[in-house]
This record gives sequence, structure tokens and C-alpha cells, in this order.
Amino acid sequence: MASSSEVVVVGRRRVGEVNRATWEGVRYIRFLRIPSRADHWLSAPARRLYGLRDVREPWFASSLYQLAYAVSAARAFRAEACDLVHIHNFSQFVPIVRRLNPQAKIVLHMHCDWLTQLDREMIDGRLNHADAIIGCSEFVTANIRARFPHYADRCMTVYNGVDSGQFHPNGKRPRPSHGGRIIFVGRISPEKGVHVLLEAFERVAALRPDASLEIIGPEAVAPMEYIVNLSNDPIVRGLRRFYGGSGYLDYLRRRVRGPLVGRVSFAGELPHSAVVERLRHADLCVVPSVGGESFGIPAVEAMATGLAVVASRVGGLTEIVEDGVTGQLTEPENPSALAQSLLRLIDDSTLAQKMGCAGRQRAKQLFSWRAISETLRTLYLKIS
Repeated sequence: MASSSEVVVVGRRRVGEVNRATWEGVRYIRFLRIPSRADHWLSAPARRLYGLRDVREPWFASSLYQLAYAVSAARAFRAEACDLVHIHNFSQFVPIVRRLNPQAKIVLHMHCDWLTQLDREMIDGRLNHADAIIGCSEFVTANIRARFPHYADRCMTVYNGVDSGQFHPNGKRPRPSHGGRIIFVGRISPEKGVHVLLEAFERVAALRPDASLEIIGPEAVAPMEYIVNLSNDPIVRGLRRFYGGSGYLDYLRRRVRGPLVGRVSFAGELPHSAVVERLRHADLCVVPSVGGESFGIPAVEAMATGLAVVASRVGGLTEIVEDGVTGQLTEPENPSALAQSLLRLIDDSTLAQKMGCAGRQRAKQLFSWRAISETLRTLYLKIS
């Protein structure tokens, strides 16, 4: 975008970062920690108060949440005379930015289902101030259109992107004739379904002694109020059982016992460059989410790297993985079906390689940053 427009990114200043910087033509403005301290001072009593209210009006969706940060950002947009402001996920920022930037066009970009899960009247008033509403998948966008038909003409889908230049096969080795290296990449959180994956892999391991599973990602459990409390899906609401106690990752580690020891590994959080190398040395990628999956970046990254993907038939994953073409889709929280799909691709290396090639082409065509930026540029021009 910076090749044809002046792009400014406003955010918080982290340790070791400077207030202002320019990189690849994009200017970055970072705040000092004062707004963060103000928000932190306000959040403790507010969380307790909002915990007594309707789950459709949680603290993180209130107009007071991160208020100091939102006002500081809105002032920065005004000082920079921004023509267009692009906001992610937090709809309460839209009216604040609008008040201080009445002439700017405002885009609200949703990477989750909050607009259709939170209090309808509250959200409706905020959307009135947005010039465009983006969903990261048609799954998200269609739900928004259905709940707010009077804003349907403002809605469109812009997929999340992947760097297809970084994530690529790079002469990926042929798959072995036996066994199989299975990889999971993502946050270690209940809605990601890693517990289902472990149960499925127990069945795979019993039949394929050479199979292995590598789990990559940090333990980053989504707060219950973000996903579980808001969902009407009984499978997602059932994830409450994983909250409390010693933690989800500890639960998963305790599940790795007996014949699974030495065949299941937890790599933790890795830099992108290391993730690429792990994907290149894997045979299959699995995305076993049980719900709350609006898109599924790991599936796209695996496809770009030339891997067949076995994924749950939930949310935006059904738009990423073409069942039978770039991978296989299975019903969520069904370890038996997941194991069968994994075994099929472990045993049929020709099919897995064919799916991997098709996935690479699909990732380049639909999810490359070039394709995403062109779609976004079209939207910006339309509302300008």
C-alpha cells in the first residue's frame, strides 16, 4: 500500500522501541506507556463490575475498555490528517475515532465473530459510524450481513494474507513411504482442538509406529469471555472444562504418555523462519479447531509451503481448504474421523503430494499479500 499511498501505523510502544520509525515506506507512531497505565488502573474494578452483567456486554467490548489508548490513537490520526482509518476488531474505537476525525473514512475489520455475538443494539450504534465493514472470511461477513441487513452494502470480505515468498516448498523432500511427520502450528488454546488431535494421534500411532506429531505454538489461552461465553455452539461452550486447574498446556502434556512419549513434541513459540523450516520437513499439517475459527492462518501457511492440510469443517477453514483437493475436512471434535483422514494421507503419498501442489497454487492465487492488497486497495478507492 505504501507504494501509492502514505501509510501510518499507530500502536503501543513496547520495550526497546522508539516513538517514531519508518520501515519500507511505512511510518510507525508508538505511544509511551502512560495510556497503558491509565487503562490498567481503570480495568481492574471495571472487570469486576462487567462480570456481573450480561455476557453479551463484556468489559472488553465496553466503550471504556482501552479508552486512553483509543483517544490517543484518534488524536494521532487527526494530527496526521488521515483520510482513512482502518481499525481491527474493537468496534468501540469507531465512534471515538469518528468524533475526533469527522472527515475521515473509517473501516472496521473483523477477525472474529464479535459483531454477531455481542449486544445487537450496542454494536448497531457503532457500525453506523463505519464507512466499510470487513470480515476476514465470508463466514464472518455473511453473519454480519444477516444480523445487520441495513449495513449489508458496507460489508465485504478480505482474506488474511500469507507471504508466499517466505512460505514456499524450497525443494521440499519427497514424503517417506511409511510413517509420517504431522505438524500443528497455532496458539495452544482449547478452541484450537489440540486435545482432539492428541486423541486422534493415539489411534494413528497405534497403527503407524513411525508416525510423529510436532506441536508448535505458545500457550495463549483465549479468555472465556472472548469465545466460550459468547458461543451458542455446545461444543465450544463445553470447552469450559479446560479453564482453571494447572492450565491447558499442562493438561496436554499429561496426555502424552506410554507409547506417545518421544513421538509427540511441544516446540513452543518459534520465529516465522523456523516455522517455515519445520513445515518444509513435515508431511502433513493438521488444524483441528473445534470452533471460534474465523479464518485459519496456519492452514494457509502450510498450503503455501506445499503441504496437504487436514482441518475441521468449521468457520473460515471451509473457505481455505478445498475438501479432496488441497486437503481434507473433518467434523470438529471427532478424533476418529480426524485419525482416519490423517491415516489416509499418510498411506497415500501421491495423493498428499498432489494436494500439497494444489494448495500452493490456491495460496498464491487467493491469499498472497499481493492479492490481498489489491482487494483492499479497491475497497479504499470505493469509499474515498
